[in-house]
Amino acid sequence: MLTEQEKLIEEQLLWEMFLSGDDKAYAYFYRKYTDELFAYGMRFTLDRELVKDTVQDVFVKIYRNRSKLSKTTKVKPYLYMAMKNTLFNVFEKEKALYHMDTVEPVFVTEYSIEDMIIAGEEEIEHRQKINHLLDALTPRQKEVIYYRYVEEMELNEICKLMDMNYQSVQNLIQRSIRRIKQLYAESSKSVLNVRLLSHNL
Repeated sequence: MLTEQEKLIEEQLLWEMFLSGDDKAYAYFYRKYTDELFAYGMRFTLDRELVKDTVQDVFVKIYRNRSKLSKTTKVKPYLYMAMKNTLFNVFEKEKALYHMDTVEPVFVTEYSIEDMIIAGEEEIEHRQKINHLLDALTPRQKEVIYYRYVEEMELNEICKLMDMNYQSVQNLIQRSIRRIKQLYAESSKSVLNVRLLSHNL
Protein backbone atom coordinates (compact mmCIF):
# COMPACT_ATOMS: atom_id res chain seq x y z
CA MET A 1 0.00 0.00 0.00
CA LEU A 2 1.29 3.44 -0.91
CA THR A 3 2.22 5.92 1.80
CA GLU A 4 0.62 9.38 1.81
CA GLN A 5 3.82 10.87 0.42
CA GLU A 6 3.92 8.28 -2.37
CA LYS A 7 0.29 9.04 -3.21
CA LEU A 8 1.10 12.73 -3.48
CA ILE A 9 4.03 12.02 -5.78
CA GLU A 10 1.84 9.75 -7.91
CA GLU A 11 -0.83 12.45 -8.24
CA GLN A 12 1.80 15.03 -9.07
CA LEU A 13 3.05 12.84 -11.91
CA LEU A 14 -0.49 12.19 -13.14
CA TRP A 15 -1.16 15.93 -13.12
CA GLU A 16 1.91 16.51 -15.27
CA MET A 17 0.69 13.78 -17.63
CA PHE A 18 -2.69 15.52 -17.81
CA LEU A 19 -1.02 18.84 -18.59
CA SER A 20 0.84 17.08 -21.39
CA GLY A 21 -2.41 15.90 -22.97
CA ASP A 22 -3.05 12.51 -21.36
CA ASP A 23 -6.84 11.97 -21.34
CA LYS A 24 -6.59 8.96 -19.03
CA ALA A 25 -4.93 11.14 -16.40
CA TYR A 26 -7.75 13.67 -16.82
CA ALA A 27 -10.32 10.89 -16.36
CA TYR A 28 -8.56 9.85 -13.14
CA PHE A 29 -8.93 13.32 -11.61
CA TYR A 30 -12.52 13.61 -12.80
CA ARG A 31 -13.50 10.29 -11.18
CA LYS A 32 -11.62 10.98 -7.98
CA TYR A 33 -12.63 14.57 -7.29
CA THR A 34 -16.12 15.07 -8.76
CA ASP A 35 -17.91 14.00 -5.59
CA GLU A 36 -15.45 15.80 -3.33
CA LEU A 37 -15.87 19.07 -5.19
CA PHE A 38 -19.64 18.69 -5.08
CA ALA A 39 -19.59 18.14 -1.29
CA TYR A 40 -17.26 21.12 -0.92
CA GLY A 41 -19.49 23.37 -3.01
CA MET A 42 -22.57 22.43 -0.98
CA ARG A 43 -20.93 23.99 2.06
CA PHE A 44 -21.52 27.40 0.48
CA THR A 45 -24.99 27.12 -1.08
CA LEU A 46 -28.16 25.03 -0.95
CA ASP A 47 -28.50 25.03 -4.74
CA ARG A 48 -27.51 21.48 -5.73
CA GLU A 49 -27.92 22.08 -9.47
CA LEU A 50 -25.68 25.13 -9.33
CA VAL A 51 -22.99 23.14 -7.53
CA LYS A 52 -23.25 20.29 -10.05
CA ASP A 53 -22.93 22.76 -12.92
CA THR A 54 -19.98 24.44 -11.23
CA VAL A 55 -18.14 21.14 -10.83
CA GLN A 56 -18.63 20.47 -14.53
CA ASP A 57 -17.45 23.99 -15.38
CA VAL A 58 -14.28 23.48 -13.35
CA PHE A 59 -13.38 20.28 -15.19
CA VAL A 60 -14.27 21.72 -18.59
CA LYS A 61 -12.07 24.76 -17.93
CA ILE A 62 -9.04 22.81 -16.75
CA TYR A 63 -9.38 20.49 -19.77
CA ARG A 64 -9.58 23.34 -22.25
CA ASN A 65 -6.79 25.31 -20.60
CA ARG A 66 -4.46 22.51 -19.54
CA SER A 67 -1.66 23.72 -21.77
CA LYS A 68 -1.67 26.96 -19.77
CA LEU A 69 -2.03 25.46 -16.29
CA SER A 70 0.89 25.26 -13.90
CA LYS A 71 2.36 22.22 -12.22
CA THR A 72 1.33 21.62 -8.63
CA THR A 73 2.52 19.44 -5.78
CA LYS A 74 -1.03 18.93 -4.46
CA VAL A 75 -3.97 18.65 -6.78
CA LYS A 76 -6.86 18.79 -4.25
CA PRO A 77 -6.17 22.36 -2.98
CA TYR A 78 -5.72 23.44 -6.59
CA LEU A 79 -9.14 22.08 -7.55
CA TYR A 80 -10.75 23.43 -4.39
CA MET A 81 -9.48 26.89 -5.28
CA ALA A 82 -10.87 26.56 -8.82
CA MET A 83 -14.21 25.38 -7.41
CA LYS A 84 -14.46 28.16 -4.86
CA ASN A 85 -13.49 30.89 -7.34
CA THR A 86 -15.98 29.67 -9.94
CA LEU A 87 -18.77 29.39 -7.39
CA PHE A 88 -18.09 32.79 -5.88
CA ASN A 89 -18.17 34.39 -9.32
CA VAL A 90 -21.79 33.24 -9.52
CA PHE A 91 -22.45 34.47 -5.97
CA GLU A 92 -21.28 37.94 -6.97
CA LYS A 93 -24.14 38.06 -9.45
CA GLU A 94 -26.82 36.41 -7.30
CA LYS A 95 -26.61 36.81 -3.53
CA ALA A 96 -29.82 34.82 -3.01
CA LEU A 97 -27.76 31.67 -3.61
CA TYR A 98 -25.94 32.11 -0.28
CA HIS A 99 -26.87 29.86 2.62
CA MET A 100 -28.01 32.90 4.58
CA ASP A 101 -28.36 36.66 4.14
CA THR A 102 -24.83 37.62 5.14
CA VAL A 103 -22.05 39.79 3.79
CA GLU A 104 -20.32 36.72 2.37
CA PRO A 105 -21.31 33.11 1.66
CA VAL A 106 -21.74 31.08 4.84
CA PHE A 107 -19.50 28.06 5.24
CA VAL A 108 -21.43 25.21 6.88
CA THR A 109 -19.80 22.27 8.64
CA GLU A 110 -22.78 20.15 9.68
CA TYR A 111 -21.48 16.59 10.03
CA SER A 112 -17.82 16.57 9.04
CA ILE A 113 -15.91 18.43 11.75
CA GLU A 114 -17.49 16.54 14.62
CA ASP A 115 -15.91 13.36 13.30
CA MET A 116 -12.50 15.00 13.73
CA ILE A 117 -13.22 16.34 17.20
CA ILE A 118 -14.78 13.26 18.80
CA ALA A 119 -12.61 10.15 19.10
CA GLY A 120 -14.58 6.95 19.67
CA GLU A 121 -17.77 8.68 20.84
CA GLU A 122 -20.91 8.25 18.77
CA GLU A 123 -23.69 9.03 21.23
CA ILE A 124 -26.24 11.57 20.03
CA GLU A 125 -25.98 13.64 23.20
CA HIS A 126 -22.25 14.16 22.68
CA ARG A 127 -22.68 14.95 18.99
CA GLN A 128 -25.22 17.60 19.87
CA LYS A 129 -22.77 19.19 22.30
CA ILE A 130 -20.06 19.32 19.65
CA ASN A 131 -22.47 20.82 17.13
CA HIS A 132 -23.38 23.42 19.72
CA LEU A 133 -19.71 24.37 20.08
CA LEU A 134 -19.25 24.67 16.32
CA ASP A 135 -22.43 26.71 15.90
CA ALA A 136 -20.83 29.44 18.00
CA LEU A 137 -17.97 29.85 15.51
CA THR A 138 -18.11 32.40 12.73
CA PRO A 139 -18.32 31.12 9.14
CA ARG A 140 -14.64 31.97 8.62
CA GLN A 141 -13.66 30.11 11.78
CA LYS A 142 -15.62 27.06 10.67
CA GLU A 143 -14.00 27.23 7.27
CA VAL A 144 -10.44 27.44 8.54
CA ILE A 145 -11.01 24.60 11.04
CA TYR A 146 -12.45 22.48 8.24
CA TYR A 147 -9.45 23.01 5.99
CA ARG A 148 -6.90 22.45 8.75
CA TYR A 149 -8.35 19.53 10.69
CA VAL A 150 -10.72 17.79 8.29
CA GLU A 151 -8.88 18.22 4.99
CA GLU A 152 -5.52 18.44 6.81
CA MET A 153 -4.25 21.16 4.50
CA GLU A 154 -1.01 23.06 5.00
CA LEU A 155 -1.28 26.66 6.17
CA ASN A 156 0.01 28.04 2.86
CA GLU A 157 -2.76 26.15 1.04
CA ILE A 158 -5.36 27.58 3.40
CA CYS A 159 -3.95 31.06 2.77
CA LYS A 160 -4.72 30.72 -0.93
CA LEU A 161 -8.20 29.28 -0.40
CA MET A 162 -9.20 31.96 2.08
CA ASP A 163 -7.24 34.82 0.48
CA MET A 164 -5.44 35.57 3.75
CA ASN A 165 -1.80 35.94 4.72
CA TYR A 166 0.03 33.29 6.74
CA GLN A 167 -0.09 35.10 10.08
CA SER A 168 -3.79 35.88 9.70
CA VAL A 169 -4.59 32.22 9.09
CA GLN A 170 -2.57 31.21 12.15
CA ASN A 171 -4.39 33.78 14.25
CA LEU A 172 -7.78 32.65 12.96
CA ILE A 173 -7.05 29.02 13.83
CA GLN A 174 -5.85 29.98 17.29
CA ARG A 175 -8.93 32.13 17.95
CA SER A 176 -11.20 29.34 16.73
CA ILE A 177 -9.61 26.76 19.00
CA ARG A 178 -9.67 29.14 21.98
CA ARG A 179 -13.37 29.71 21.34
CA ILE A 180 -14.04 25.97 21.24
CA LYS A 181 -12.07 25.48 24.46
CA GLN A 182 -13.95 28.27 26.17
CA LEU A 183 -17.37 26.96 25.16
CA TYR A 184 -16.39 23.40 26.01
CA ALA A 185 -15.31 24.42 29.49
CA GLU A 186 -18.52 26.37 30.02
CA SER A 187 -21.06 23.94 28.64
CA SER A 188 -19.75 20.39 28.99
CA LYS A 189 -19.45 18.42 32.21
CA SER A 190 -19.04 15.01 30.59
CA VAL A 191 -15.63 13.61 29.62
CA LEU A 192 -15.07 13.77 25.87
CA ASN A 193 -11.89 13.06 23.97
CA VAL A 194 -11.64 16.35 22.08
CA ARG A 195 -8.71 16.27 19.70
CA LEU A 196 -8.72 19.95 18.90
CA LEU A 197 -8.11 20.87 22.51
CA SER A 198 -4.56 19.59 22.35
CA HIS A 199 -3.88 19.83 18.61
CA ASN A 200 -0.90 21.91 17.53
CA LEU A 201 -0.81 24.14 14.50
